[in-house]
Amino acid sequence: MNIATLRETLRSPDGVRQAPFELIKNIASLAGNPGQELIAHEMILRALEQRQYFEPYQEILDSLVRSVGLFPYLEPDRLSFRDAVAYEFHRPANMGTDFVFHREQAEIYRRLLDGDSVILSAPTSFGKSRIIDAIIAMGQFRNIAVILPTLALIDETRRRLAQFSNRYKIITHLSQLPGESNIFVFTAERAVAYGHFPAIEFFVIDEFYKINAMSDGEARTVALNQAFYKLRKFGGQFYLLGPNIERIPDGIEAAFRCYFYPTRFTTVVSEHIRVPGNDNEIQRLVNLCRDLQGPTLIFCRSPARVNEVARALLSNGVGPGTPDLQSAADWATKNYHPEWVFAKSLMQGIGIHHGKLPRSLSQYIVRKFNDLTLKFLICTSTLIEGVNTKAKNVVIFDNKIAREQIDFFTFNNISGRSGRMFEHFVGHVYLFNEPPAEQLPFVDFPLFTQDSDAPDSLLVQMEQEDLAPLSRERMRKYQDQNVLPISVLRENASIDPDAQLKLAQHLLESPVTWSSKLNWNQFPTSPQLEVVCDLIWTFLVQAARSRGGVFSARQLAFKVWQLFRVPSSAERVRQELRPGKYTAKTPDEAVERVLEFERTWASFELPRYMMALSRIQRAVFEPHDLPFGDYSAFTSQVECFFNSPVIAALDEYGIPIQVGVKISNALGEIDNLDAALARLKELNIDELELDGFEKELLADARGFFPQT
Repeated sequence: MNIATLRETLRSPDGVRQAPFELIKNIASLAGNPGQELIAHEMILRALEQRQYFEPYQEILDSLVRSVGLFPYLEPDRLSFRDAVAYEFHRPANMGTDFVFHREQAEIYRRLLDGDSVILSAPTSFGKSRIIDAIIAMGQFRNIAVILPTLALIDETRRRLAQFSNRYKIITHLSQLPGESNIFVFTAERAVAYGHFPAIEFFVIDEFYKINAMSDGEARTVALNQAFYKLRKFGGQFYLLGPNIERIPDGIEAAFRCYFYPTRFTTVVSEHIRVPGNDNEIQRLVNLCRDLQGPTLIFCRSPARVNEVARALLSNGVGPGTPDLQSAADWATKNYHPEWVFAKSLMQGIGIHHGKLPRSLSQYIVRKFNDLTLKFLICTSTLIEGVNTKAKNVVIFDNKIAREQIDFFTFNNISGRSGRMFEHFVGHVYLFNEPPAEQLPFVDFPLFTQDSDAPDSLLVQMEQEDLAPLSRERMRKYQDQNVLPISVLRENASIDPDAQLKLAQHLLESPVTWSSKLNWNQFPTSPQLEVVCDLIWTFLVQAARSRGGVFSARQLAFKVWQLFRVPSSAERVRQELRPGKYTAKTPDEAVERVLEFERTWASFELPRYMMALSRIQRAVFEPHDLPFGDYSAFTSQVECFFNSPVIAALDEYGIPIQVGVKISNALGEIDNLDAALARLKELNIDELELDGFEKELLADARGFFPQT
């Protein structure tokens, strides 16, 4: 039986029932052939998908599973003595009796226990994060940092690490102070901004390939490099993990005293299936979804495309219907708009996930997909970056992210979401376009190679002793100038130093005039805010222009005032739909304008730019004995949407800001997140004036609060 026939037969329960012995014999033959390891691995996983039909040959199948190192799929009570010994050898300490590593997980785990630092490149289904849990369980590190690519991953990771909250304080927000032993779960930006790190003995960077992803936005890439640099300065071990990397720079293993471990070991099989036809692609997708069994992830290029797909499925009656989500749909309707596609989709068993959604709603959707309440989850690339789902099927509907073609690396990352360890041995990937040419990336480490592409905003953060000779020459222009102290350039992390200097020089052309315009504290007047926004837009925004639905400095100032004067998201959505030159075309567009401004500008971009301007104008005016402003108080209010910082922070714990406002009286006068979490854990949810959906969110969030 050739490989194609063997693969095809294993796809069918009828085929397996007719010839189980011949199939197991052929798989054993492959497993014994040194040149066929990957094929044997695949066929063993396919056999496990049909395990019940191999009942007379279970001992042989178990032996084959052991031979390729898939120990988590063995049942220890039925193993032979030899297999049982091998099984126990792969069980990590302090992780319970039902926790066992596969062969390559165990190798990485032992290297880390031996004190090595590891850069791991492995497929999505490898189980990279299980190694983190096992290292934490050993208890040999007092302070640990876990750096994640997106805020969406913080909630999932915090929930997973809650099992260690009796020994560690789990810190996810900049306002939290360290305890005796800590696990910091941050994005790179937060790691750079956090000023209270104790000595970090072990740190993890998830999706480390973004350390070279300049095309995804220089500011975020610089922040990740800076976070790595900052944490490595503590001298501890590190574990960098990511998918499908071909190689890293020569010499980095010796320079960083680490070990690069690339592997193709996987715990599931991804079956690629081309969706036939050249007619209307939306109709082909609708027809496909009618017939799919099991939880299905549909990848789209943009939020607008997500909405288009959702409305097509809705109008064609695709989806099982989920009356259990009526209260969630009613809440979204009330708090945003009755015609918002997000709310309408819920009732039909369809979830939507993209970067414009509030974090609490994004987290809720993923949970409902993973507990099988939602059959379909339509998403953009924001769900692909490390968020774990239980998808049996992945539909790659578009071959782009925004306007850029996806490369083979990204394609692998998306298709790797099909199947799930212990859930689906074989995942199905449905393709509407030809896959990209096979080419895995080289991942540079700019802080190590320091070539001509390394941005100045990264190099300026590094100490002189860590700069290469050419980099020192590049940095001399910043060290020798007297326009801005280099400390200010560094404090304004990820912002181009040249842009900062141009802004400072502009202020120095008329320092008295600019001092009078910029000298304000606490809360600006409307003209003062417009001046600030104009300087930010002209000198600092650069690549971020037209992000977040903002196209000018004047519009930026207007939307800030709107956020202050109209706290209701639903009312701001209605204002976007009022007739006028810039009226939103649909309720979906209106909702997403509001959400995008909140997520992109209010909570991130404007605060960092405004604080950069605050530092720059002080550094310019103070030496001339001119009055200067302090924008920190106002910036903090913008970042929290003019709510309490505690209420805003609770959104990351799965509690929407609207719900946080409702329970603020019950929380009392609490000014820090840790105290708020402790207070929330004590509240009687049934006594709060919340609807059913809001009580569900609060109860779910409380289950993962730190132990008190």
